[in-house]
Amino acid sequence: MAVPAREVKPQTTPETTMAALHVVHLIEALGPGGAERLLYTNLKHFDPARVRSTVFTVYSRANHWLEPIRDLGVPVISLDCSGPRTLPGGIKKFTAWSRENRPDVIHSHLWAANVVARVGGRLAGVPVVSSVHNPDHEDEAWCDGANVSLTKRRIAKGIDRLTARAGNERLIAVSEYVRQSANRHLKFSLNEIDLLYNPIDIEALARPSKNDRPALLRELGLPEDAIVLLNVARLSPQKGLIYALRALPKIVERYPQAHLLSVGATTDPAWHEQLKTEAKQSGVADHFHILGARRDVTDFLRACDVFVFPSLYEGLGIALIEAMAAGCACVATTAGPIPEFVENGRNGVLVPPADPEAMATAVCDLLADSERQMKLANNARETALARFEPQAAADRLTQIYESVAGKAPSIGTT
Repeated sequence: MAVPAREVKPQTTPETTMAALHVVHLIEALGPGGAERLLYTNLKHFDPARVRSTVFTVYSRANHWLEPIRDLGVPVISLDCSGPRTLPGGIKKFTAWSRENRPDVIHSHLWAANVVARVGGRLAGVPVVSSVHNPDHEDEAWCDGANVSLTKRRIAKGIDRLTARAGNERLIAVSEYVRQSANRHLKFSLNEIDLLYNPIDIEALARPSKNDRPALLRELGLPEDAIVLLNVARLSPQKGLIYALRALPKIVERYPQAHLLSVGATTDPAWHEQLKTEAKQSGVADHFHILGARRDVTDFLRACDVFVFPSLYEGLGIALIEAMAAGCACVATTAGPIPEFVENGRNGVLVPPADPEAMATAVCDLLADSERQMKLANNARETALARFEPQAAADRLTQIYESVAGKAPSIGTT
């Protein structure tokens, strides 16, 4: 069933509504992922005198951020698509709504939403900006163990490239790595791809904890002297958790009180079972805990001893940046854009992707040196707060909207 729009408190006053751009933000769904979190953070920091927002979702099956967004006074409407085969119907609905309501700009996030926005925006004569969150067409993204055929990936790439070139005024890349990837694979000019790092929600990170470390340990049934190794990411092959799990026996051998906690959406049952099976076979099942999506992630960040981020590839790695901002000592891989903001030995430790031996050594060495842990954590916090400040990002995004407003291409041209 579609998630209907409901009456909400107005986001602007009558005096400012006329001057504010009406921006439609179209995203696949409102689950607990990084793109969805980014949308919420941006909505919270837009100047209402400059931007008035409406959110559309392609699918209505994930609503982790639905109520928080509505609480900002932003209407949320779903196109109620059930999968790729129903996208044409979603495009038809979105085009009709856009023609009737005449927003100034459409901003889309993630593949399905990008396709709907680009086609619907072009048909309705509304300029479209798409955010590119991942290096979807790089070799590492196509060999991540996900159950998607090469043929489907090639079709998806072709549709992405065609609609990007025909339906976008600009692209926004979340890292320089993604910017270069979009240029190569989508054949979109670098001059028309803006680099805008995802911001972090500093206010959320500053809120008082609901549960302190002892309370969390009691909830999880862990001993008071547990060493908490934390990973925050959805459960998928891309995130490389299996390599942190394979590093765990060596870590536990040296630190028997070590426990690896996974916090994030568990939307891949087969992968979930594979991780549990491997934990059992390697003898560390009692030290490995899959907790699923949580709303108290900040409490876990404050409670952890080392944050591990073993991703095989990333568009940016917002969970890592939030861990840095929370003052965590971090061990991450050199995947994609991570070296753009993590300097090995200064504000974190970097290891090669898919290398459990290197991961285990880095974690053990860090646990053995509390002074180094503290130094890396302090530098990480300074880096994250300085480079990923949300108000500056929202203001820059508003400038992009203002630059493309009124620049919709004529229907039938390229």
